[in-house]
Amino acid sequence: MKKLIIGIIVLFALWFVLPFFGINTSYIIPYVIEWSTKFILPWLVLYWLVRLVKAFEKNK
Repeated sequence: MKKLIIGIIVLFALWFVLPFFGINTSYIIPYVIEWSTKFILPWLVLYWLVRLVKAFEKNK
C-alpha cells in the first residue's frame, strides 16, 4: 500500500512539475500509461504466474 501511495504522489508531482519545463502533460501521462500497460504489465503478470506455478509445484 505504501508503494502505491508513493507512486501516486510521484505521478501528481510530475503532472505539476513538467509544465514548468514546457512539456505538455496532457500528451505525456496517457502515453506513459499506455506504454506501461502494453510492455510492463504483461511481464509482471507473467512473473506472478510463474511464482504461482512454482508454489503449486512445491506443495505437491
